[in-house]
Amino acid sequence: MQKRDGVALYSASDLVNYLECEHLTSLDLIDLETPLPRTEDSDEAKLIQAKGYSHESAFFEQLKQRHPRVIDIAATGGGNAQKVAATTQAMRDGYDIIFQATLQEGCLIGHADFLRKASIPSELGSWSYEVLDTKLSRSPKAKFIIQLAFYSSMVGKVQGVEPQLMMSSLGTKVKRPIALLTMHATSA
Repeated sequence: MQKRDGVALYSASDLVNYLECEHLTSLDLIDLETPLPRTEDSDEAKLIQAKGYSHESAFFEQLKQRHPRVIDIAATGGGNAQKVAATTQAMRDGYDIIFQATLQEGCLIGHADFLRKASIPSELGSWSYEVLDTKLSRSPKAKFIIQLAFYSSMVGKVQGVEPQLMMSSLGTKVKRPIALLTMHATSA
């Protein structure tokens, strides 16, 4: 949860936190207005975070070797609005891999590790995008699926078609594809 230009923005983590503990969301809302004291990360937490960044970086290097057109949105600089615009432009330009994609829909904001070009037509052209995320975990967790679905929904809004897959690359180097099911209303 963050406030930008007086507007509260909610992320996939905020949704997961709410599902895990409504009180945590109450504290986050209070923290938006009156910052609460923070504890410093433990050495163990810092080590886990460093390993997570290393896993993501190694995965990015593999993708760069396999795909000719790759863009790093974080390297474009600027705030959230500029990164959202850069992500949308990269999707329109048909990059194979978009690293650190920033997506926004109203008060919802997401920072997907990767968007991967798929050969499925969309409003962008003869391609569309699917979300890839890296997790240090050795097994998939429900909160990962919620996060991937959150990003996939935002990607669907940009490209005019819902992604058919989303994928998580786990710490075991195993890639777990997850099929997205879309429900269409039909009239009887």
